[in-house]
Amino acid sequence: MSQIHCHTCGGFITDPGAVSYQVPSGTEAVAPHSALCACIPSVVYGPPPGYVTWPGLTNLASPSALERSRAAGRN
Repeated sequence: MSQIHCHTCGGFITDPGAVSYQVPSGTEAVAPHSALCACIPSVVYGPPPGYVTWPGLTNLASPSALERSRAAGRN
């Protein structure tokens, strides 16, 4: 398993289930170190593990995009 560190304090996160995944703010993450994280919740910038991103996914919800997708599949 890979090691993850809290972006608030830099400490090692022992319970990945208690992590708060957030969009990066204007502040920089603290440099990682070997001490344990004591933050509640621990903060990690970025999407949670297993999160799938697909550029344009929201565009597929529009009827015109669905029609184009179907038409492209028929060709």
